[in-house]
Amino acid sequence: MIITKTPYRISLFGGGSDHPVWYKKHGGEVISFAIDKYCYISTRILPPFFDHKYRIAYSKIETVDKFEKISHPAVREAIRKFCPELSLEIQHHGDLPARSGVGSSSAFAVGLIHSLLALQGREISWQLLANEAIKLEQEDLKENVGSQDQIACSLGGLNYINFGGDLNWQVTPIQTNSKFVDLFMDRVILIYTGIPRISSDVQKSLLENIESKKRAMDRMVALSRESRKIIENNSNLDFIGEMLDESWSIKREMNSAAITPALDDFYTEAKSAGAIGGKVLGAGGGGFCMFWIKEGEKEYFLRKFKIGLNVPVKMSNHGSICLLGI
Repeated sequence: MIITKTPYRISLFGGGSDHPVWYKKHGGEVISFAIDKYCYISTRILPPFFDHKYRIAYSKIETVDKFEKISHPAVREAIRKFCPELSLEIQHHGDLPARSGVGSSSAFAVGLIHSLLALQGREISWQLLANEAIKLEQEDLKENVGSQDQIACSLGGLNYINFGGDLNWQVTPIQTNSKFVDLFMDRVILIYTGIPRISSDVQKSLLENIESKKRAMDRMVALSRESRKIIENNSNLDFIGEMLDESWSIKREMNSAAITPALDDFYTEAKSAGAIGGKVLGAGGGGFCMFWIKEGEKEYFLRKFKIGLNVPVKMSNHGSICLLGI
């Protein structure tokens, strides 16, 4: 049996510029970090004593005799691609809900591919995992998703990612000490809104007439660059919150489906409680919001802000790993 553990992520700035329809022409830049909430995938070769050849357990349980009959699209296409000859039992467990903006679909794809390759004893690198997960989601599943989440979930840590050029993407890990990470994460409040949405549907609205959104996209990339300088120079982290406040308006301008009236009300309440800025994670439309607060004001904010569910998080320094292989 193989068990993989893959982190979810929070993207700070540059989201949207990681879509190939954009960065293959204009380039893109994203800054994001992995968090200590994880997707777990357990995979084993199924003994030959059952009527079925595949047992897939996630929010429902599937038992089928051919992989083509598997309803879960990512599982079906991953098996088709990496091990169509094997009989398998695959189970998924997640620390956070799916379709919530923390890169859960990409964490699932990375963890699933990792487990299928490890089960066969194949050599694995984080770069391979990222590339194969990008291909699975974008090419095999035809999803309207970008390329940042698969990289963040594969590698872990705090990273600056450049998109475009001959290599498609390059990662620069941002080196920080533990004291700075603690100060950084002390500013982060993760709140679950309880509003469900499907990322691919929200992203579709972003990609429509995307060339007309160049000014806004260029500013998103500029914010990503500016935040990198702030972090690398140990500058005043309040500036990150102010930039997030600006990016909230830019995201609404770029995609009306990302910032709904309900989310705007949610954001107004958060600012009244003391948030400097914030963002709806992932494609937007619901799921998780991340708010940025002043140093030492986390408890004050949480006393005043009574909406949604607070999920305490830390930064995860590791990407997808194998917990067990027996």
